[in-house]
Amino acid sequence: MPTFLRDRYLWLTLLLSLPIVGPLLQPGYFWGGHDARHSVYFLHQFDQAIQDGIWYPRWAPDFAFGYGYPFFNIYGPLSSYLGEILHLFGLDIVNAVKCVFGLSAVLCGLTMYLFVRDMLTPKAGVISALTYVYLPYHLFDLYVRAALAESVGFVFVPLAMWGFFRTVTRPTLMTILGTAVAYALIMFTSNLLALIFTPILGLYVAFMMIWQFFRDPIITARTSVKPTSIIGWLTPAIDKLLARPNRYIRFIRTGLSPLLALFLGLGISGIFWIPAFLEYRFVRVDQWIGGRFAFGDDFVALHQLFSPAWGFGASIPGPDDEAGFQIGVAALILYILSFVVVPQLTDSLTQRTLYFFQGFTALVIFLTVPISSLVWTYLPLSSFAQFPWRLLVVVAPFISVMAGTVLALPVESTVDSTSNKPTILPYSPQLPLVILSSLIILSSYPYLEAQLRDPKPTEGPVSQASLFRFQQSSDEMTGQTAWTREIPNWSTLAEQVERGGQITTKVNYTALPKDDSVGVYSMEMDSIHELLWVGTEQPNQHVTFFIPYYPGWNAYIYEDLGPHDGNLDKSVGEVLRVGSVIDRPSIKTTNREGWIMVSIPTGSHFLEIRFEDTIVRVIGYWVSMLSLGILIIAIILNWKFKQSSISISLKT
Repeated sequence: MPTFLRDRYLWLTLLLSLPIVGPLLQPGYFWGGHDARHSVYFLHQFDQAIQDGIWYPRWAPDFAFGYGYPFFNIYGPLSSYLGEILHLFGLDIVNAVKCVFGLSAVLCGLTMYLFVRDMLTPKAGVISALTYVYLPYHLFDLYVRAALAESVGFVFVPLAMWGFFRTVTRPTLMTILGTAVAYALIMFTSNLLALIFTPILGLYVAFMMIWQFFRDPIITARTSVKPTSIIGWLTPAIDKLLARPNRYIRFIRTGLSPLLALFLGLGISGIFWIPAFLEYRFVRVDQWIGGRFAFGDDFVALHQLFSPAWGFGASIPGPDDEAGFQIGVAALILYILSFVVVPQLTDSLTQRTLYFFQGFTALVIFLTVPISSLVWTYLPLSSFAQFPWRLLVVVAPFISVMAGTVLALPVESTVDSTSNKPTILPYSPQLPLVILSSLIILSSYPYLEAQLRDPKPTEGPVSQASLFRFQQSSDEMTGQTAWTREIPNWSTLAEQVERGGQITTKVNYTALPKDDSVGVYSMEMDSIHELLWVGTEQPNQHVTFFIPYYPGWNAYIYEDLGPHDGNLDKSVGEVLRVGSVIDRPSIKTTNREGWIMVSIPTGSHFLEIRFEDTIVRVIGYWVSMLSLGILIIAIILNWKFKQSSISISLKT
């Protein structure tokens, strides 16, 4: 049995984390959660693309009332992949989403435990893990916000923190590789977490590098030059620089391992972030960062950080929110106690890491309250954070680590000199663990609640028609590309589905000439392509599609091989009339809607539009493949090296 499976504290952490999934075990779904419906319909669209044979979806065909939107090109897909795997194993869409929520809630405690166990002690790991699992903001993410991607991100943040801690303090090849994978998983999970934690991890590494550089005692320069002259002041400094070249070697080595892990992690996730970053400018972001989502006065009043008030309402400016933003009494008390414990730790590298965590926790809490408003005006990417209270997702892992420090000091057993027997302690060594674990769980127990109910007609049950009704009623999931000037509030496609029909074509037949001089017949359609037969004897004709243009949409004209028996329907029989590509017409767009317009030649032909990879996406794909290749080769070489070392040691 692997060593970690024999760890009783790991199993204790798992057992004590299970109550958090209690609300998810009840029938129903928290349809009223802020993003609960989004999570369901994200998976609904992701599944549709997977069913069409698209292994890495980028286009959501039914967003914006059936017009489509490149959502998965700019949104981390990992939570959708997890839900899709569960769905393919037989769970329906809603229960697959609930299961992903539940797994993330429990697994985040285990990853935090593994991190803190390695840094401090197993008992400290249990306390940190339970603080992390039952932190009010985590429960807020799960059952109030119902933010699936961010909830899944809770699992991988401790792994990345653990990895960067090890690359700085005890770097090995496997540590670098594991850290790269952990960072890539954050990148694949949540754009916001990646944007926030990347500079934080960079600051941590820089902090450790600088402290490592200056940890040596100051060397007094041996010089006869009087310090009253300029040379006298410079010579000691020069002497100090030249006297300890190992200081610079250590400085470089301290930063090299985490830098390699960062670059490899970026490489592994290149298939996502490279297109997301470079093609983000081709979508309209005003719906994401404007209106009620614009950065403004949604700070957390100081008393809200400690208030036991809890609710399921949305965030509003001022202190009267109907949602809870508290840090948590247990976490706050343990954080304060950490200032007593950390100075007593003997491992200097761990101590410095915890000092950084302490300071950064206080800094981020400061950024959530109104007094920090001036600082926010100078913070980059503040518009993407939207609400300052979202930084509590940063507080969560740091304050949880600090909470565990209260059990980081080992219990020393003493021996009675007269009887030569161990002194009996006045309490069980497990008692502090039992007491603290109980207090952490009980302090957050009132918040283990979800508003489970049946869906309203504008929310579910999950279907294409319900998706359109939700979009219309909530004004959500109606994003558009940069070529669209007017955000739609309904569509003929949605109306067709609402009346019981299906979307069998995206062709805008109302844009065709009224004299029937252009013939169009849709032969097949899926999430990312449509094939038409087109015929006209008039020049300068075009076909318009109810699809907003985005880079990657391409048009192809195929030769019509005719003559034929008149069959254009593949469901009736085999159609052997589509020839080779004879033209790749450029795509134009309508002025207001940004819909795709394709010119067609005279005669009888076939027209196909297809959403394909751009050069940027191809580069991202190969960057990921190359990085994964490096990862696999490094793992194999490391394994072979260990095997050869074992073989040599056995022979000797």
